[in-house]
Amino acid sequence: MFKKNSIFSRMFLSYAFIIVLSFLLFIAVFFYLFHLHLYDEYDAIYQHHYLQVEEQLNHQQQFNWSEREVAEVLGNTLHQPGYHIYLLDETGKLIFGPKLDQNDLFIPIPDNILKQIQLGDVVAEGSIEDGQLRYTIANKLNTQINEVDQPIMVMIFHQLGHEYQRVIWMILLTFLIAIIFAGIIIWFMSKKITAPLRDMSEIAKDYAKGNFSKTVQYELNDEIGQLAKSFNNMAKELNDLETTRKQYISNVSHELRSPLTSIKGFIIALMDGTIPNNRQHYYFGLMKDETERMIKLVNDTLDMNRLEEGHQQILRTKYNLTEQINTIIDKFEPHLHDKNIQIRLHADRHFKVYADKERIEQVIVNLIHNAIQFSNKNTYIDIELIEEGQYVNVKIKDYGIGIEDHQLDLIWRRFYKADEARSSKSGAGLGLAIVKSILVLHETDVNVETKPGKGSTFSFKLPIS
Repeated sequence: MFKKNSIFSRMFLSYAFIIVLSFLLFIAVFFYLFHLHLYDEYDAIYQHHYLQVEEQLNHQQQFNWSEREVAEVLGNTLHQPGYHIYLLDETGKLIFGPKLDQNDLFIPIPDNILKQIQLGDVVAEGSIEDGQLRYTIANKLNTQINEVDQPIMVMIFHQLGHEYQRVIWMILLTFLIAIIFAGIIIWFMSKKITAPLRDMSEIAKDYAKGNFSKTVQYELNDEIGQLAKSFNNMAKELNDLETTRKQYISNVSHELRSPLTSIKGFIIALMDGTIPNNRQHYYFGLMKDETERMIKLVNDTLDMNRLEEGHQQILRTKYNLTEQINTIIDKFEPHLHDKNIQIRLHADRHFKVYADKERIEQVIVNLIHNAIQFSNKNTYIDIELIEEGQYVNVKIKDYGIGIEDHQLDLIWRRFYKADEARSSKSGAGLGLAIVKSILVLHETDVNVETKPGKGSTFSFKLPIS
């Protein structure tokens, strides 16, 4: 029923402890107030009979009653149901009691209490004797009896046990009923509160098996509700991550399988003599291109992983951005002949920036490569450097196929290809994802302006040093 150290058991026991403690405090306060009320009531009874006895003793002095007459007059007053009244001398010897044959007895009153009474104090105390609660009130009378100048009146309540038993039974019955109802309520409350936690535990087992389809159903917007939402969001993220992982493996496998298959075919053809000697150099060149393609894929993949995991650090330095772009353009010269494309740099001066030179080169290379890939033949790629305050805006513009609106958010994803038919041989779809990640590390972003059929412009800003 209770699992050790479970949240349910701890909640149930905690609530139960609080309720029991609250009831015990209530009982303690109740008994305290009950005592106060009861003792106030007894004090009032005592004062009533005190005045009665004084009045009767004053009559005794006035009419010179005999001791027998005094006893008869006091008999009804001294003998009362539930309590007894005694008249004593200063030594504690009984003068008159509820019964006439009780005279000359000593009432066991402690010496310290007798001394208080002799000083004129009213003494009231409660005690338990033979399982019965006893309450005693005593003080001097302001009159005389049987040559005793100031007799002592003592009132003893002997039968408090019945009242206490009745009260105790009522409290115990109330306490038992309250505990039962409280236990039932606590049980259901604890079950209800911990139910989503149990669901999360069971669903987490499915997550461990790779099944992220289940979600936690919890409608309240409390702390557990927030936890349930976070749990469901985590499931969505894990599902997306798993989907990305599978897609990543599939894409990498495809991108590596194609060049490896080509290389294998070329090698077999070279070995069995299918390719004539005068064509071997050409096919060696194709194998070299495919090998370089695989190396670039591996390097891009490693770069992407380092960037996403936060392992890639940037080292900012001051350098000439204009010279860097001119050098990059020269490197691209051999790649422009097939489409007869020219790259034009527009810069009114040399711009020195504060950035990671190697990483920014990677950004520019990827953007130019992307521009070449989607440019039409016999067109241009324009690179503009525009000063904007403390920044230089780098714009790379092509005159190609452009990007559809629904693709604008997708082009930054790993392995996404805007035009699969035209790009299957030219890249793995990691270039723009790497660009965005590097620029994020530089605390800037990349923007794109595009018109389908007319071309695209990618831009980003760097601080001028």
